[in-house]
Amino acid sequence: MLAALLAGLLSQQLCRRLHIPSVPWRHLWIALIAKATAQTTETLGIPHLPGLDIDVLVSIFVAVAISRSIVWLVLELLPKLRLLPSSPKILRDLLFIMGSGLLVALTLQEQSSIDLVGLVTTSAVLTAVLGLAAQDPLKDLVGGLSLQLERVIREGDWIEIEGQIGRVASISWRDTELNCLYGSRLTLPHASTNSKSIRNFTSNGAYATPIQIGLDYSMPPHIAKAMMQQISRHHPLVLNDPACVVRVKSFAESSVNYEWLNWIDDYGKIRTIRSDLQEQLWYALQREGFSFPFSVRDVRLSKPTPEQRTKAQKSKAQLQDSTVELLQNNHLFSILSNDQLTRLIQTSSICSYGPGEIIAVEHETGDSLFMLIQGQVSIIKSNSKQQVTEIATLQSGDICGEMTVFTDAPRSATIRSQSQSDILEIHRQAIAELIEAEPVLFDRFSQLISERQSRLEDFELQKQTTPASRRDAVTLMKELFRQLLT
Repeated sequence: MLAALLAGLLSQQLCRRLHIPSVPWRHLWIALIAKATAQTTETLGIPHLPGLDIDVLVSIFVAVAISRSIVWLVLELLPKLRLLPSSPKILRDLLFIMGSGLLVALTLQEQSSIDLVGLVTTSAVLTAVLGLAAQDPLKDLVGGLSLQLERVIREGDWIEIEGQIGRVASISWRDTELNCLYGSRLTLPHASTNSKSIRNFTSNGAYATPIQIGLDYSMPPHIAKAMMQQISRHHPLVLNDPACVVRVKSFAESSVNYEWLNWIDDYGKIRTIRSDLQEQLWYALQREGFSFPFSVRDVRLSKPTPEQRTKAQKSKAQLQDSTVELLQNNHLFSILSNDQLTRLIQTSSICSYGPGEIIAVEHETGDSLFMLIQGQVSIIKSNSKQQVTEIATLQSGDICGEMTVFTDAPRSATIRSQSQSDILEIHRQAIAELIEAEPVLFDRFSQLISERQSRLEDFELQKQTTPASRRDAVTLMKELFRQLLT
C-alpha cells in the first residue's frame, strides 16, 4: 500500500513537470486498498457485517476508478497533447458521473442480481422522491452546461457577477467559484448565475480601463492630452495597439475633467496600472509647474514661519552643495571651478521622476544631458525584435546623454527611473554660455568627449548607431556650438 501511495505522489509530481493533467491516482489507490482489504479479510477469516458483500463493494470502487481513468485519458490527456479537441470541465464531470453510475449498475446487476432500472421505474414513491431531490441539482447542472457549452465564461476569465469581480477558479456541475480581487473566494450556484448579467473582461480581447482625471484650467488641453499619452506609451503594461485615448469629458467648477482610456490584456493588473499611471502623472505635472486642482471654499492667506523658511532654505542649500560635489567628482565637469559649477546649476533644472517614468527615449533627439543626484535609474535598449534589455544602472553622480548634447546625436538608449529619483538636467545652452564666458573650456570639453567616443567605439552598441554619430566628435562640436554662439 505504501509503495502504491509513493508511486501516486511521484506520478503527480511528474505530471506537473510535464505540464499535463495529473493522473487520478487517488481513485486507483482507494480501489487497490479496497481489494487488498477484501483479500486480507478473506485470508484471515475476519467476520463482517451480515448482508455486506465485500466483493460487490470492491467492484463499485473499481468501477469508479475505471470511469475516472477513462475520462482522464480521453478528455484530459489527449486534448492536452492536442490529439483531441478540449471539452468543458462540467461535461467531463457529467460523463464521469454517468459512466460511474452505469458501471456500478452493471456491477450490481451482474454480481447481486439487482435490477436498479426496474426498481426505480416500478416504484412510484421512489421515483417521486428522486425527482424532487434532483430538482435543484438538475437546475445547476443545466445552467452549468449552458455556461460552458456556449462559452460564456471559462476558467481563468475575469468576470463580474452581481457587482462581484473575480477570476474564474473552477466551474463544476453545480457552481462557479471566483477568486475575488481582495483574496476572498465566492461560490455562485449555476441556477442563480444564469438569471444574472455576466460581464466578461477576458473573452473579448483587450480591455479599456477608464481613469477620470481633473486638471487645472490654467493647463491647456493639448498639453494635458500629450502628457497623458506620453505616459501611456512608456508604460510596459499598456498596449500600444489600440492606442490610448484622452478626451475632454466635462468642465467642472474648479477643473477640466478628462477621460483617460488605456488598453490592457490582463484585467488582473488593472489596479497596478491605474496606480502607476496616476503616480507618474503627478510627477509629470510637478515638473511642468502644474498640479491637481481642488475646490476652495475658504481662502486664508498666510506666510511661512521663519522656521519653515529656514528649513526650506537649508534643504535647498544642501541639495545644491550635494549637486556641486557630484559634479566636481565627475570626469566631465571636474575641470570647472566652483563659480562655474554654481552658475551651471542655476541655469539647469532639477527634476523629480517617479518609479517607471521615462526620462529620455532611444533614437529621439535632445539638447540635454542628465546626472543622477539620488535614486535609481536604469539604461535600457531595444533590439530589432523590439525586445528590451537593461544594459546599465546609474549611481549617484553618473551622467548620461553627453554625446547628444555635444554632438547632437540621437539618444542611443532609453533612460527609465526605477524609484523616486532626483535628476539634474543640463541643457546645451547652459554649457554654451560657460564656453562663451571662457572659450578655453571648449578645448577641454572636446578632449573629454573625444576620449568618451573612443571608448564607446570599442563596444558593439556603438557600431549600431547612425553614420552621422560616427563622425569626428570635435568637428560636430565645433559646428554645433558655433551656431549657438553666433
